[in-house]
Amino acid sequence: MNSAKIQYKGLFFCSILGVFLSIHQGCAYKKTNAPDLLLDNQQIVTEVNQEAKRYDCDILVITCIDYRFAVANQEFINETLGLRDNYDHISIPGSILNLVNPETSELVFSKFALSVRLHLIKRVVVISHKDCGGYGGSVSFGSELAEHETLCADLRKARSLLLEKYPTLEVDLFLESLIPEGDQAKVYFEKIQ
Repeated sequence: MNSAKIQYKGLFFCSILGVFLSIHQGCAYKKTNAPDLLLDNQQIVTEVNQEAKRYDCDILVITCIDYRFAVANQEFINETLGLRDNYDHISIPGSILNLVNPETSELVFSKFALSVRLHLIKRVVVISHKDCGGYGGSVSFGSELAEHETLCADLRKARSLLLEKYPTLEVDLFLESLIPEGDQAKVYFEKIQ
């Protein structure tokens, strides 16, 4: 095995470890005092939309696991795209990085294939984001332009790979950014052609 391949595997492992550690620290930052609702086998019941009872859905959404984008992703998917109760959701660290990386893509595609086969998927929505820990964060790109170009290129490559395996799919690509505005931050979505 050549040294470049060993270095790449080491870098990949460190990236995944870094993502895990940043998620652990980030999620630990906002500890709550909420009680454990499942303590003593308590049951929790939520209502389900009647449409959600059906077995199939039309759409698969692929996102990163980054907690900073979770709420915005759900609002964007459910409200802006109007997909509520009609999509499967795969969330993995560095979503598109693992989709376009030959060493990890088969694992991602195996999950994808199951959704396509069981739920009759016709459309895929892939959402990537800037400052992704899977890539080493924004600093690893050297500039905002380089980060944007790399992520857009990887999104397009992901679309090509999906269409190569499933030529009848419709594939939509989005890139999201976390932009500080005053005391808060907002998530902006950009459609990638």
